[in-house]
Amino acid sequence: MFGARTHRVSAPLEGDPDAAFDVARTALLALGFEILRESEDALHARGPGKQSNQQPPLLGVSEFHAAVGRRAVEVAATLGGVARMKAFVCLFPPGLLALLALTFLAVGMQPSWSLALFALPWLAFSPWIASGLERRTTEAVDRLTRGMARARRRR
Repeated sequence: MFGARTHRVSAPLEGDPDAAFDVARTALLALGFEILRESEDALHARGPGKQSNQQPPLLGVSEFHAAVGRRAVEVAATLGGVARMKAFVCLFPPGLLALLALTFLAVGMQPSWSLALFALPWLAFSPWIASGLERRTTEAVDRLTRGMARARRRR
């Protein structure tokens, strides 16, 4: 449920392959990605991770692989940052309420079952929030891929 999935996308190459890598390199380095390997036709980078919903969506990518062929730009993005945020969003609030209930029991107080009612809305909202995180990240990867495919060198 919280494992990192790989999002794959390709776009027909309309521009210059070297410019495509310039676009990816610039976007990724600006967000703190580390370029691990780069060749004439491929780029591999590792992301710093996503810590908050307020950060740019591309930070939901933990591993970024791009390959430029004669006809297409192909990207495979591992959504490790998204998986981490999904787990936090889904598990933290119910876990916090369970910890509070155990603390009440440990000090001899009887927790109110109304405490459980606070978890019920979260059980409905957390999958919706989690899917939004993943959707925004995959859309950002798609936009970057299309930008790479259309990139041209300035003369």
